Amino acid sequence: MSRIHVLSPDIANQIAAGEVVERPASLVKELVENALDAGARTIAIDLTEGGRDRVRVADDGCGMSAEDARLAFAPHATSKLTNAEGLTAIATFGFRGEALSSIASVARVSLLTAERDHAEGTRVELEAGAVLVAEPAGAPSGTVVEVRDLFFNTPARRKFLRKAETESAHVQDVVVRLALAHPDVAFTLREEGRVLLQAPAGDRRARIAAALGREVERFLVPVEHARGDMRIDGFCVTPDYSAGSARSIFLFVNRRNVRDRALLHAVNRAYADLLPLGRSGAAVLFLEVPLDRVDVNVHPQKTEVRFAEARAAYDIVLESITRALSRVAPTPLTPEAVARSRVSEVMAQYGGKPASEPFAYNGPSGVTHAAGNDAQPLLQLEKPRGFFGSLRFLGQLDRTYLVCENVGGLVLIDQHAAHERQRFEAISSADRAASAESQRLLVPRTLELGQAAAAAVLAHGEDLAALGFELEGFGGGTLAVTAVPPTLAGRDVAELFGELGQELLSLGRSGAAEATRRMLLATVACHSSVRAGETLTPEEARALLATLDGVDRAARCPHGRPVVFEMAQGELEREFGRDYKSTRRRVET
Repeated sequence: MSRIHVLSPDIANQIAAGEVVERPASLVKELVENALDAGARTIAIDLTEGGRDRVRVADDGCGMSAEDARLAFAPHATSKLTNAEGLTAIATFGFRGEALSSIASVARVSLLTAERDHAEGTRVELEAGAVLVAEPAGAPSGTVVEVRDLFFNTPARRKFLRKAETESAHVQDVVVRLALAHPDVAFTLREEGRVLLQAPAGDRRARIAAALGREVERFLVPVEHARGDMRIDGFCVTPDYSAGSARSIFLFVNRRNVRDRALLHAVNRAYADLLPLGRSGAAVLFLEVPLDRVDVNVHPQKTEVRFAEARAAYDIVLESITRALSRVAPTPLTPEAVARSRVSEVMAQYGGKPASEPFAYNGPSGVTHAAGNDAQPLLQLEKPRGFFGSLRFLGQLDRTYLVCENVGGLVLIDQHAAHERQRFEAISSADRAASAESQRLLVPRTLELGQAAAAAVLAHGEDLAALGFELEGFGGGTLAVTAVPPTLAGRDVAELFGELGQELLSLGRSGAAEATRRMLLATVACHSSVRAGETLTPEEARALLATLDGVDRAARCPHGRPVVFEMAQGELEREFGRDYKSTRRRVET
């Protein structure tokens, strides 16, 4: 008996659906791309339950004849590819002929379509891939596809769908990316009658600002560059703004949104000398490549591409951002110049004196006195009780590192990483005890985060409330913050929520609740901590050290950066060519 057999069409279609349709956002992408290929200038998307129960996409494109409407749901049926040669220069978004048949195999689908200047259209209805109705019908020019009860016949897959708010956020992310690439097309996205996105045809910059958040608009810098037969344009942001992840980098190749590690690396490399470690720039870039020099047929969902000249694509992205930023950002200092400037800064700060002389010191009682004036106590502190509290503060280096000494040698502390770790542990403890405090704002802070990011934040409203936040959503990517944890009082939370939205979108795909919770805690800890670049007075530095005694000196911040760097006395002696033991003997005698 043969062990090899041909799969039935319904099983084959369900397997294909697994590649094409992952969630409601996947089918929205396929249906909208079909509308764009049909020449639509207006596209409306309607959702019920985040698309879990219903997705409806209506367009004013060219429409279909009765024959084409019936054939559209057949496996591998397409109007976008006629021969194998066409695979070497694909100009459309869809071309495989799998989307409609795959979607129809796992849902209930209806199609209403009419060609332009035709009085009569066609209605086709299917269930689990079987045609139930195919008949003439009155219809406006264009096409309306409605998909209901996604995965109703494959419950094992339906149970992996997330709650409606999460699925809606993913749909918004997809629509925003499609709208970015097609500023000449009007998009409307509604959920149960509520408008989530309204993007009239027009200015690309306005759409980019909506995608990244209105708070970012003032940091946008135009990008435009050419290299051979490649062209690139779009916007990046100045180094004054940064994101916590690469989620704020949007890359398009021939107006197709792609995920490409090499191009992403090129963007990050352009920002490498301008941003702190762990921060990312933001950009929306449109790369145009000759059709025969790029292969888009390497991924079922067409989100990855392969370049004939990958190095040239990398270089044009790197060069374009570097040139754009050079017009607004200072040239990064060389390591030698950085070293010289830091030495000069420290010497100027201390007036040429040793670092310890101008600063206060801790008396035996734990009272801090001014140098040369022991009678005047400046700050009453608890007696040092641990490693950090026992350190003698010498100064601040580059407004980022606390320079200290202990009996063993030199200690450098990253002020932000250390405080962030302490805040993370404190917030985590309050979260476990359900004892987070909240402080209402006198004036609510209104934020424009972008459609998908705002939806992702609001979808985690309960988690944020447990941390002390109170939020209100207004649709269209706008939300208002009405209360914050006390540690954030007086701080601008725009950057926090901008980063939070992008991180939540990224983590949402993994569905890891524990990872999402930890990210929330880490982000709040980060934004409620002393920042790198902040000048601290000696009193503030010592007060910070006193709060760190509960932190493990070997710990790292929640983002992985070390907190403490230590150089033992013996290592210092060796670096200066001294015999450590003989030096100690001379001092003791």
